[in-house]
This record gives sequence, C-alpha cells and structure tokens, in this order.
Amino acid sequence: MRVLILLVLIAASEGAVLAQGSGTLSGRVRHDGKPVQGATVSLGKNGNFAHGHQTQTDSRGEFTFSNIEVGSYTVKAFFNLSDRWLQRLGKAYLEAQLVVSIGESSTQSVELELEATDISGEIRIRETVVVSAAQTQPLEQVSKTVNTITGQEMRDRADFTLVDSLRTIPGFRIQQLGGFGRTASIKSRGLRNQDTAVLIDGIRFRDPGSITGDATPFLSDLTLTSVSRVEVLRGAGSSLYGTNAVGGTVDIQTPAAVSGLHGQVSAAAGGLGLGRFRANLSYGTDENKFGITGGFSRTAYTKGLDGQDNAGNTNLQTRIDYNPLSRTNISGRIFLSDADVRLNVGPDTLGSDLPPSTVIDAHEGVNFIPDRNDPDSIQNSRFFVGQFSVKHAFSSKFVLNGYHQGLVTKRRNVDGLLGPGDFQSEFTSSFGGTIQTSNVHATWTPTGSNTFTGGYEFESEHFRNEGSTPNATDNFWTRAGQRSNTLYAQHLASFFDGRLQLAGGGRVQFFSLGRPEFSETDGPYTNFPLSDPPTAYTFDGSASYFIPRTGTKFRVHLGNGYRVPSLYERFGTFFFFGSFFPQGNPGLEPERSLGIDAGVEQYFADDKVKASATYFYTRIKDEITYLPTDDFGAPAYYNFDRHFSRGFETSIEIKPTNTTNVFASYTFTNSDVRNFSRPTITTLLGTDTKVFGIPDHQFTVVATQRIDRFWVSLDLLATSSYLAPIFSSETFARYIYRFGGNRRVDLTAGYTFPLKNKGSSTVRVFGTIENVFDHQYFEYGFRTAGRNARVGLSFGF
Repeated sequence: MRVLILLVLIAASEGAVLAQGSGTLSGRVRHDGKPVQGATVSLGKNGNFAHGHQTQTDSRGEFTFSNIEVGSYTVKAFFNLSDRWLQRLGKAYLEAQLVVSIGESSTQSVELELEATDISGEIRIRETVVVSAAQTQPLEQVSKTVNTITGQEMRDRADFTLVDSLRTIPGFRIQQLGGFGRTASIKSRGLRNQDTAVLIDGIRFRDPGSITGDATPFLSDLTLTSVSRVEVLRGAGSSLYGTNAVGGTVDIQTPAAVSGLHGQVSAAAGGLGLGRFRANLSYGTDENKFGITGGFSRTAYTKGLDGQDNAGNTNLQTRIDYNPLSRTNISGRIFLSDADVRLNVGPDTLGSDLPPSTVIDAHEGVNFIPDRNDPDSIQNSRFFVGQFSVKHAFSSKFVLNGYHQGLVTKRRNVDGLLGPGDFQSEFTSSFGGTIQTSNVHATWTPTGSNTFTGGYEFESEHFRNEGSTPNATDNFWTRAGQRSNTLYAQHLASFFDGRLQLAGGGRVQFFSLGRPEFSETDGPYTNFPLSDPPTAYTFDGSASYFIPRTGTKFRVHLGNGYRVPSLYERFGTFFFFGSFFPQGNPGLEPERSLGIDAGVEQYFADDKVKASATYFYTRIKDEITYLPTDDFGAPAYYNFDRHFSRGFETSIEIKPTNTTNVFASYTFTNSDVRNFSRPTITTLLGTDTKVFGIPDHQFTVVATQRIDRFWVSLDLLATSSYLAPIFSSETFARYIYRFGGNRRVDLTAGYTFPLKNKGSSTVRVFGTIENVFDHQYFEYGFRTAGRNARVGLSFGF
C-alpha cells in the first residue's frame, strides 16, 4: 500500500511539473578565462545526476539544454587534463558546478570557470594557498616557498595540537617549555617568536595582551578540533597579511560542510595522565546551499612531567555557510578556547664558579637546575574569535569580499606562597584585550592571465593589564588603545600558458594612538606628548618559471615586512611599593624587515620524486629592544637592534608507490643580532651574538606506509645544539648556556575497520609512541617528556 501511495505521489508531482512548462539553459565553460572545447556538461535535478541531461561544449566552449522542466538544477562541467605538467602537481581533471533555477518558458545563461581537481576525484578547494587576504592562487602558480599539511597527514600522525603538526616544516623551529599547555613558540628561518603571523581561515589571530602583540601566548591552546589543513608560507608576507608576517605565515583552515550528515567521535588516553575527547558533526544540503559544522574537544593531562603539572584545554568551534544566490556566499565562524595549566619555577643556575664571560655547556645538576614544581602557580587562558564574511561574484571577472572579526583574549596568572625559592609572594596578574578587524576588497580578472586585487582594512586594538595582592597595596590597572587604516593592492600575472608566474603587491598602514588610562590619576606617560606613529610601507614581489620538459621550477621572492609595536611595548607598566614604573615607549616605530629567498624545485622518476632547495636572507632594522634606562629613569623599549638571518632549506619527497610517502628536510640557519647595548650580553659575547633558541642544523623525516587498511607513520626531528639564557636567583645576572639538540622519534600506527551494513561508517584504532628512544633534552632549561605512549579509538560516519 505504501509503495502504491508513493507511486501515485510521484506521478502527481511529475504531472504538475509537466503542466508548468519548460525552459532553456545555455552557458559557456572557461578555464583561466579561455573557452574549453569538449568539456562534458551535466544537468541534475536537485543535485541528482542519475537521470539528468548531458552534452559537450563546442569550439567556443558553449552548450545548450532545451525543454528543461521547471525546477532547481545543479549544472556541472568536467574536463580531463592531458597536460603532463599539471598532472605532475596532482591535478587529474578540471571541474566546476553551480545551482540554477529554471522557470516556465525562461531562458537562463550561465558561465562556469573550471578549477583543478585532484587524483582522488574530490574538488581540491583548499589545494590553493592564500596569497592575500583577498585572493587565492593555485599551488602550481605560487612563486613563494609553501608547505601544506593535510588533514590526512595530521590523522596519520595522530597529532592533536598545532605545534605538533608544524615541527617538521623546513625552517621552522618549534619549542614548548615543559609539556602540553606550556608556552610554545614558532621561530621561522632564524627569527623571533613574534615574527610569524598566525591566521584562522585567512584572518589574523594574535593576542593584544601579549608583550610583543603576537599569537605566541595561545599557540599551545590551538588544538586540532576541526581543521581541514594548515597552509604555511615561509618568508616575508606583511604586504599580504599585515603585521608579524616577517619570517612566515601559518593559516589554519577549517572545513566547510559537504552534502549529507557526517560526524566523528574519538577518544584517546595515555601516559602522564592524558585523556582526550573530540566530536565533530556537519550537515550540508544536497544542493550545497546551506551547511553547518561543529567541533568540540577536551584535552587534559592530570599528571604531566612532575606529577603535578596539570593541564587542561577545551575547544569549541562552529561554522555556517549559506548561499542565498548562486553567486553569493555568507559565512559565519566562532572559535572558543578555555585552558588551565600549572606553571613551574623557571630554570636556575647552579654553582658559584660559573665563568662570567664564556658560553657554559649545560649539564643538569652540575651547572644548572631545570624547572621546579610550583604547586600553587596557575594560569588560565581564554580566547573568543567571531568571524562574519560575505562574498558576491558580480560576474566571472569581478568578485567583492568583505569580513569582520571580533577577537577577545584574557590570560590570568595566580601565584601563591608555595614553591621553591626565597621570593615567593601572593600575586594575581591578568593580560588581555580586544581586536576588531573589518576588511573589504575586490578581485578583478579582466583576462585569464591577469588578476588584480585591492582592498581597505580597519583595525581597532585595545589592551588591558591588571595586578592585585591580598592586602591590595599593589593593585593596579592599565588600559591603552590604537587604531590603524590600511590600503593594499596586488597583481597576479601569468604568461606562456601559465609557465611564468609573476606576483606583486603593496600595503600602506596608518596608525593613531589613544591616550592611555591608569588606576593612578598621576600615572606614567601623563605629560608625555603623544603623536601618531610612523606609517608602515611594505612591498612584495615574486616570480616563478616552470619548464615542463625537464620538470623544473625556478622561483624568487623579495619582500619587506613589519611588526606593529604592541601596546605593552608602548605603555607597559608595573606597580611596586605604591608607585608605577613605566616600561613602554609611546614613540616606537614599526620594526621593518627585508627578506629574500630563491629556490628550485625538480621532479624525477615520473614525478615520484620531488626535490627542493631554497636560500633565504632576512634583515630586521629598528628591532625593538628592552634597554636598562629611559627618560623616566626606568627600563624601556627602543628601536635599536639589527637582526640578520640567512641559510638554506632542502627537502625531498619520495612516493615510490601509491601507499608509500617519505618526506625529508634539512635546514641550515645562521642568525645573529647586532648593536647590542645590554652589558650582560656585550660582556659575554661581544657586540654580535647568536640568536637564542636557534640551532645551526635541523633535520626532519616523515615516512608513512599503508598496507590495505593498516598504516604506520614515523617522524624524526634532530637538531644541533643551541644557546639559551638562564637567570641566576642569587646574582640576578644572566648566563648563556649551550644546550644539546633534540633527537626525537615518534611512531604512530593504526587500523581502520569498515562497519558492515553501515555505508561509509568506520572504526579506527590507533596508537602513538612519542620519543621512542627516550632521548633527554631541554628547551631553555625546561624539561621535556621522555618515552611516552597513548592509544585512541575513533568512530566516523
């Protein structure tokens, strides 16, 4: 009976459609602005192509469907690639699709711009790297040094933090001081923590409460809750990304929902008291008009390295995509993080006969003491990010984009009387702030070989710092703000069928300072004349040329960068014995840099081997330095030092079979800072000194092997020794130590079980052994984990 009713309903609906009449759909298929002959065009009603219409484009790239029933349709264009050099880059064919509505006796005309699709048949939406806040560019066209970490790679290695995934990137030095939740940093190409910009879906993420105004305080809180890939640009990028993009840029990309209901639930447990839970759910309509995703994760270590190093992190994120029109996309995203971690007392010197003017080879228990347990020192870190973006294509040649992001951060440190040392006190301090960023930009593609982008950005930044004690004698607060207006433009051009790629861009940013406020009416900077800081000008240019016959690509990149002085560097203070002590300098100029890199990429053995080599050079002038005295009689920041970093990166990727992948890299870095006026450093090492925390040599390997549903992945990180300072609690002097390098090997293996009668549902079992050979090493004198294991289980549908 149900079948009969269903047949009647279907017949009735078919009759209603026929009664409404029919229409015509015509269009043109292009790639890089040129018509494509012989492309297959399919028309499916409500996204269903099983009983749809199909045709091919003519010599002008045009097609026509006549007598189309009234309704909503998805039109899809498909074209096989025969160009070997595109296949070399993982491209198999070109594809495009959009949704149209056919009315009675109507004639619709559409244009489809084909995009490259990978071998697996999935549209490679994110196999493009963001080269500006407004424009994306296919990977084979990028003339800069780029790495991508796919979601599959992160799953193969069972990574659950961003810093874990980044540690094998060539030229990147990843440090974490004492385990999960502790301070983590990225030093790219021999530069400082603050010289790498972090983006979330192409929009800057940084902490306005940080001393240097970058993302470092929250790097350890960026767990991989719902991440589709991570895109890494090495080299100067400030003309494209703004402040902090001096040595590199990391863009965390989140997935958009696909058609249907999908989800994943996973759990893991292991040594040091690890417990982790993660859940993801997404839903997308069949015609891709609406999609929503949500992700939640909770990661906690109940013991940590010394049994009392508790650390916990909760992440929540969601994304909504809505396409009210075929050429309009509206997207909203929310990211929340709440983390707690117990902090230890930092490393200390040991011994009374330490040489004051030479580098000390570090030996635990002989000349230094690692970090020690402090049971009542706790830090809570929270951030909120809300993004709203709109994109509308007026035509295939002109697209308008706009977005707004609101960012709120807060870090609260509470320290009590317990713990080692003679200077314990009860004190609470907090740092935080807000950043509001609005951006509008347009992209114009007059021809397939030229793309112009121009835009405007407004940013408003506010900083707050508070401190308190139980007796309230040293309570204080500070508030400050600054604004900026930015204009930027970019031009991408290609010649000789895309073999020659050129890119150039510029950015101008104007700043204005607000008058700071303090808890004391007669606070510091009261009578200091405020003037708008100098304008930041940045330019960027790059070129690449690909030789299809030999499989060789040459590239060169020249660009300058800048870093906006943080509000702490401008107005930072501390309160002691009833008085404010200023540490900032309102007149600071932006740090400016010049970066150059040149390289070559070569394919061998039918594209199973890809080798790459890059030389890089970066110079930072007007580097902000903390000096002993200023006009107020207290320490302050100045534009004083010069920073030089140069070296080369080499890598090789080998894919002997479809189930084997080996990636290895070697980086040499020579980085030093000149014109020091800090007496301690000058006495020890002269006017020039190696940059702290940067080894000369770094070697990485990531190897993955699949056998049916089983996989095993190994990654190795090995570095040479490096220099780092340790402060003495007795003499209050700083001594320079040489620490041995890292020799860490991690091994991950797993098996995926398909569930019978459950469609695409799977259960995945995996396990990881970290630091397989139990190598002991220190990061700035902080201990790191020895051999450690964890296991996990994941259910996906």
